[in-house]
Amino acid sequence: ADFDRTVTRCFLPCGGRGSSAHGVIEGASLLSEAFRQRAKELFEKYYPVEIDEKMSIEEKIPIMNAWYSEMHNLMLGEDVTTENIRRAVASCETIQLRDGMVDFLQKCQDTSPPIPVLIMSAGLGDVIEEFLRQRLPFELKPSTMVVSNRMSFDGDGRLSGFSEPLLHMFNKTAAFMPESSKHLVDGKRHCLLIGDGVGDLTMADGLEVEKFKVGLLNEKVEERLQQYQDLFDFVVTHDGPVPDICFHAIAGDNN
Repeated sequence: ADFDRTVTRCFLPCGGRGSSAHGVIEGASLLSEAFRQRAKELFEKYYPVEIDEKMSIEEKIPIMNAWYSEMHNLMLGEDVTTENIRRAVASCETIQLRDGMVDFLQKCQDTSPPIPVLIMSAGLGDVIEEFLRQRLPFELKPSTMVVSNRMSFDGDGRLSGFSEPLLHMFNKTAAFMPESSKHLVDGKRHCLLIGDGVGDLTMADGLEVEKFKVGLLNEKVEERLQQYQDLFDFVVTHDGPVPDICFHAIAGDNN
């Protein structure tokens, strides 16, 4: 599953836009006003490209690389520490789990044996794991793993760099899975793939599995509905909850 706008909501109950994993850091008071303003400008510049149904993925990839590189370079100039990340997540009210996601993740973990869950995100793995630790009412089991960009910290706990190669929304494949997680998919024949963007369709590429693809079409529904219906096996519109079909899938209901 993807994380931003998939595990989490795209829009808040009040109608405002929910934060992404990057957005948790960008919106935190620990970062400078200049940083927050520049991050907002970059979002307004690049997000329309991410969701533009008329552009090919090949056209989008270098643009997305530029967006993430600019954001990471900005963050390196700020006071980002492991403790600040914890506080930023705790104080962020604009990132929320999608309706039904708590039950879905818990059912996956409580199944015997547990159903592996790989959360593959172009966001920040350190932020995502901290968010899940704080917001889920249960501990994550080893069967649930986050595959994402990672921060590096120096001896004082300050941000000093980011993992390479960069994982963004249009190069997600099983090739990014660390060796430590590959045992989770060994021998598996079926994959439930959940994402809010067409770039998420490749998350299971490299695995010899039969995929059932659930697309979460959160916005610009009328413009993109036909595209999503062509590419996904099941489509949820308007930031809806985790659909029943996902619960049927993990229960082994082939119907």
